[in-house]
Amino acid sequence: MKRVKRDPAKFDAIELFTAVARDRGYKLNVEGDMESFLDTVKGSLLASQTNPLLLHGKRAEALFAHVAGALGHCQFIKQEDSGAIFTVAGNLIAPDYKIVLNDGSALLVEVKNFFIKSFDKEFTLSAKTMSGLEKYAELSELPLKIAIYFSNVNTWALLPKSAFKRVGKRLSISFGRAMALNEMATLGDRTIATLPRLSVEFRTTPDLAMEPDENSEVVFTIKSMHFECGDTEIMGDDAREIAFYLMRYGRWTCGEPMALLDDKKVIAIQFVFEPEEVHEDQCCETIGGLSQMISSAYRELTVDETGVVALDIRHDPEIFTLRIPEGFKNHTLPLWQFILQPNPRFGEADFKKSIDM
Repeated sequence: MKRVKRDPAKFDAIELFTAVARDRGYKLNVEGDMESFLDTVKGSLLASQTNPLLLHGKRAEALFAHVAGALGHCQFIKQEDSGAIFTVAGNLIAPDYKIVLNDGSALLVEVKNFFIKSFDKEFTLSAKTMSGLEKYAELSELPLKIAIYFSNVNTWALLPKSAFKRVGKRLSISFGRAMALNEMATLGDRTIATLPRLSVEFRTTPDLAMEPDENSEVVFTIKSMHFECGDTEIMGDDAREIAFYLMRYGRWTCGEPMALLDDKKVIAIQFVFEPEEVHEDQCCETIGGLSQMISSAYRELTVDETGVVALDIRHDPEIFTLRIPEGFKNHTLPLWQFILQPNPRFGEADFKKSIDM
């Protein structure tokens, strides 16, 4: 999926001026109004820089479009909450996105970012906000979904209103219930598993291999790459590309790189990725969900040690797509793909019991 090209510098600037001018009474032909407008915009941007809740929320909103676009089940994604709205209805709130799926069905999605401090902490949304979103969805004759990004556990949930419980003037949902009722599979989300231990070796040739100097430094020229799953060399371009994506964006951890020697010369540098825990009684280990991996890739481009550095990016969603050919089978890289479906009969006691275990 690719972004439709447009010129925001040409069109959005005058639209922003129009919107601000409407409230502040600016005129295009009045001296000083342009400078006042620029000062207003500058002040707003400076204030936003010191508002982490706003920055993370807007970043999650932009991230969702890339996640939905990269998962592969959407044919159209449009920002819905932009432009003027005229209505006879009172409380009306436009959701963030309209999405058309590959099967032709459509839905509206409101995106929320939530930093979950503990599994006892619930995400909440005001009933008034939900009512405004529902009214917009009813007028559009489309179903409404709430997409919650549990940012510190890098996990998405796509939920209908029925998943939430009413507590006074707010609607709430726990992380456990959100996972049990998650509908991200409708967008193409899956959990990927394979045999524990993925590795990649960057290799040189014997004639180019060199010994480390007295400072343990060595000039190393990469000539080829070697991939392994378990103890088996991964064969096939598709399989190697999939393995590299899983290593780069999956949740398995990578230890320190190891130098492989041939007669004191560094012939290869190896990186090994392994799950934190291996379950001997099962055939595979999960390495992460597709939406999680896409979010990790997006994070590399928008967040650094100082915090949020960009809300959106110029790249198309397709650069984040993990392309697993339909019917993919490769004995050197066995894959298990789990498509998780919502369980409407799930209870909070079930989640608390699983945590206690």
